[in-house]
Amino acid sequence: MALSNFDSLPSELIVEISDYLDGCDLYYGFYGLSQRINGILDQQCHRLHISFIHILKIKFDLYCNRILPHISTRIVSLILCGDNSTTPGQLRLFLSRFNSLAQVFINLESIKLIDYTKSDVEILLDHFPKFTRLKCLSIGEYKRLMPFTINRNDLFKEHVTLPISLRSLAFPYEISNEWIQTSNTLTSLIEQLHIHLIHINVISLFLQRFPYLKRLTTVLTGINQNNLFMENNFQTNIMLHRLQYLNVNITQQVAFDEFASFLRNLTELHSLSLEALNPEIDFLEAHRWETVLPSKLSSFRFDLTMTLPNNPNHLELLQSFKSQYWISRGWFVQCHLRDRGRFFRLSTVQSPIITILYWPDDELLLDTTTITVYPNVTHIELWWNLSKSTQATCPNVCSIQLYGVGNNRDEPIHPNIIDILQNPSLEHIIINNDLPITHSRFVSILEKSSDNIQTLTCSIHWLLFILEERQQYEWICQLIKMRIRKLIVNNDEIILSNTNLIAFCRTFINLEEITIKMGSKEDLFFLLNTLEKLTMAKIELPCISLAGITDDRKMIEHNTILVNFVIYKQIISLDTSKLILWIGSRRTSNLLQTKTYLYL
Repeated sequence: MALSNFDSLPSELIVEISDYLDGCDLYYGFYGLSQRINGILDQQCHRLHISFIHILKIKFDLYCNRILPHISTRIVSLILCGDNSTTPGQLRLFLSRFNSLAQVFINLESIKLIDYTKSDVEILLDHFPKFTRLKCLSIGEYKRLMPFTINRNDLFKEHVTLPISLRSLAFPYEISNEWIQTSNTLTSLIEQLHIHLIHINVISLFLQRFPYLKRLTTVLTGINQNNLFMENNFQTNIMLHRLQYLNVNITQQVAFDEFASFLRNLTELHSLSLEALNPEIDFLEAHRWETVLPSKLSSFRFDLTMTLPNNPNHLELLQSFKSQYWISRGWFVQCHLRDRGRFFRLSTVQSPIITILYWPDDELLLDTTTITVYPNVTHIELWWNLSKSTQATCPNVCSIQLYGVGNNRDEPIHPNIIDILQNPSLEHIIINNDLPITHSRFVSILEKSSDNIQTLTCSIHWLLFILEERQQYEWICQLIKMRIRKLIVNNDEIILSNTNLIAFCRTFINLEEITIKMGSKEDLFFLLNTLEKLTMAKIELPCISLAGITDDRKMIEHNTILVNFVIYKQIISLDTSKLILWIGSRRTSNLLQTKTYLYL
């Protein structure tokens, strides 16, 4: 439909369309087309959703200055990014412009902060109790169960005051008996809860404060040894009548009997998803599960991975999961072996809870004769033999790590892998540093891949081979220039020389985001002045090159064409600092002269 016909649409349809668009984008795109459109947007679009994920600095400023003040009372959901995102400083900049969130966004029902640091959360804490209609608070972006490794220094152990109106909460808490002792939390109306870490000996007492809780996702860890005033709390007879959906990641410290004792209290549990790395051997025994699973459980999905020197007899273990108890419920179990049995995975077939699928050459999928679809897999590690027939496909994979050894560019690729490479969801290719594929093989894969692949992760050593032989590999450089918009260069000891830096900027002239280590601030200036499409840059520099500089912002302003940007400095080590820039507008000066002068 032509844009000129938009005004002729029924007002109901325009309001319906607004539900699928970001509120700021809606006003930016359509406000001002006509008085009728303005009236519909202002008077009938009452529930607007705002997301500042991957937003350009220029557009962020425009939205905050011109649009948000106009629509703030009709915004019901807001997504912001912390300093671990590609837009560092966004949260602080947002709060500087709207320093009283609850008074500006009076009808806000949902707020989410992603890619956060602990300091980001701390500056938001005072705002939480002031919201009167907030139903959903999410610190983080959760598309799966929690990872096994958690930096406990980033978790909150103290009580945080939250709005009583909350119904859904995801917060980086560590819940231990100390938290229980010091917290004065009253009974909550929360129905959905995502907590980063709970100790097994306090989980029942903790959940008593959430009598309306229906869904829980957490990492479950072992008994907290300090102040064990409730050392046997997990054996109490407390019944949690409302909990229906439980997603847990179990650490090695949790014994099966401890978890089973907790599980018996969940009388209304309908769905259990469980993930564990190197759990106690009892977790692999079918008959143990049969005695503890709640009677109303209709969905049981698990992924148990072992890396023991002497694994149990996998066929014997698998046979016990084929009894009438399991078959009658439709719970079919499969087994993966790798490295001659040293790597062992037991998981349900229905919907395996896996986000990383390894595809080595010697893996054997037992009891499976047809291709298995893994809808939850988002990352794959593909080994060199891509022509080998595989027994799985992943329709929603986002990233692939490629390994070398077999590097014949003309070697065929199996149709299942071709399907994965051409998935619209696939965006990111990672070159393994220890066993990298050749550049010719990489390009042959890129040629067969979806156009949505715009992100590349590799080592500087892998890149240098192309840059130093640019004349021979000009065709590879051209393809990279057309396709790659985001580059992540893994840290190593090699730094780009002056000559290679020029070749690098010629090859990646269309980059929008970059993560790289550089040798000097002069090279940094050259990069920022040459790559004119950059919206975000993470640059590691030797601390000695920044010695004596008290104002990093002025340093960038005086030596580059950047005008509107946010800079965030991180001290990585005694030798290395990282400058993270979220870049807006640039000066329209004589760029060629500026680049040449700065570089020389």
